[in-house]
Amino acid sequence: MKFANFHFENFFALLDLNSKIFENISLWDSYKFCKKMAKKHYENFPVASFLIPKEDRRFIYSIYTFARFADDIADSLALPLTKSERMDALETIEKNLLALHNYSAVSNPIFYALKDTIEKKELPLEPFLRLLNAFKMDVNFSQPQNWSDLEYYCSFSANPIGELVLRIFNEYNDRTIVFSNQICTGLQLVNFWQDLSLDLKRDRIYIPQNLLDRFNLEISSIFDLSNRIKVEICLKEILEKTREYFIDGWKLVWLLKNSRLRIEINATVLAGIRILGKEEKSGANLLFKRPKLNFFDFIIIFVNSFI
Repeated sequence: MKFANFHFENFFALLDLNSKIFENISLWDSYKFCKKMAKKHYENFPVASFLIPKEDRRFIYSIYTFARFADDIADSLALPLTKSERMDALETIEKNLLALHNYSAVSNPIFYALKDTIEKKELPLEPFLRLLNAFKMDVNFSQPQNWSDLEYYCSFSANPIGELVLRIFNEYNDRTIVFSNQICTGLQLVNFWQDLSLDLKRDRIYIPQNLLDRFNLEISSIFDLSNRIKVEICLKEILEKTREYFIDGWKLVWLLKNSRLRIEINATVLAGIRILGKEEKSGANLLFKRPKLNFFDFIIIFVNSFI
């Protein structure tokens, strides 16, 4: 089975549990496919870095690729799909997920690897279903009215990933999930503010409406120079509140028994705080330019994660 030149954007084959394109694919090749797809995407945080034991990285790759695949279907401008087509594709993914237990094997690299991950690690389907609900929300985007709306969205879009990682390492319990949710919510929020310049071009903004109202700002005039000071103050408040999620969630590190996962989570929080710092430095320029972490940033993050 050869897929070296397979284009991720040609996703229709990946909606079929028994696609002939991937006929007779092995489990090993399925995990390799997921790793390749995961490595193609930029993230502010480490995804199955060298800090994670090698034998466990494949499980992270399979979960990440499943989530990224569904996310791209819901949100990627590279896919010329209508809203109804995106929703139909997400419904197909959900049906595939719910039907996995009926198959001894599937000829689909994403679902083959995911099936093995779910079975080996005894993962519940509920976190995956919550992720799919978040992507459906993306298709039918509605601006959050308040901060509670933001947290509600994050409980579907980001928090399930943290829960699944904890479960893979047998670290999931009533205490760890609370702090994991804080970290994951923080990561989702910094991503919102990082992508402000991109989302505004799509008439999408995640700044809560009640906050815009308080600063007398409107999306149609948010770029006006006369509003720059108000935008700066508004963003400053948002970024300070976002930082609190990382500070609170950081307590998770002290509850983890697995030393390798502890360092990975430490690196994840440090990465979130570092991109947050870049956003704070950008201020109102976030409306025009998307900040990113560079190689030097990641070196500092990984060095500090051991301290």
